[in-house]
Amino acid sequence: MRDQLESAMLKPCRPHGLIISEQDTNGVKSELVYWDHDTPRRYVVYLHGGGYVLGSIDTHRELAAQIAHRAHARVLIVEYRLAPEGPYPAGLDDAEAAYQWLLDVGVTPSQIAFAGDSAGGGLALALMQRLKSAGRPLPAAAAFLSPWVDLTCSTPSLDTNTATDMVLNKAQMQSFAHVYAGDHSVSDAGVSPLFGDLSSLPPCLIQVSRQELLLDDGVRLAERLEASGTPVQISKWSQMPHVWQLLHRYLPQADEALRELGEFLKMKVKGEPS
Repeated sequence: MRDQLESAMLKPCRPHGLIISEQDTNGVKSELVYWDHDTPRRYVVYLHGGGYVLGSIDTHRELAAQIAHRAHARVLIVEYRLAPEGPYPAGLDDAEAAYQWLLDVGVTPSQIAFAGDSAGGGLALALMQRLKSAGRPLPAAAAFLSPWVDLTCSTPSLDTNTATDMVLNKAQMQSFAHVYAGDHSVSDAGVSPLFGDLSSLPPCLIQVSRQELLLDDGVRLAERLEASGTPVQISKWSQMPHVWQLLHRYLPQADEALRELGEFLKMKVKGEPS
């Protein structure tokens, strides 16, 4: 499946002005993506989706470049370990190492946001919970695109939206969840961060489609964040596929969603010189 996904991705020539810098972020392969005209030193740690078993820097580089453009930011895409070779908490450890690398090179937490789509959104949330539990500094904001935060797969829309989601299917998600969880329960808060402590987190933006299987993951996350006192903004879109932001070249709604994301990050994350 990984080979098919990689071969199916369009790999256009690098746009003029796009800078891609490979980085060793404390032993984890990553790429820093930004535009040569950007001035603010605003950073986004981006965690790609793919059910914790698929996806890579290659599959999400173009999306990262768009986020960098809209947010006037430098986006660090993390090539975290995937299951089954790297079950939980391997990917979470890698994401933490990449974030620590940014801090090590002098970037302050107020200049950093976390972002991720699908499983990457869940990983970003789990990372914030781990950092908070350890008393470590949190980023200034977080953005979740169609986040997968409940790996028990008990959210109602996994059944009610079966006919309208052309990307995901519940049986495959259940399989991915168990492969990722490994020896842990899928209800473990580290695996399913919806069930973890959601208080005292930075401002969050959630974008989700009304037609996708993960609609209720996004809705339930927003409700629980709000109940915990964490500032949250949820944006629901109609007739969009799962992580439609990847289709910004074809869907005007994807372009609009990225514009909203960019404005959110510019508002919440400082762009001070590093």
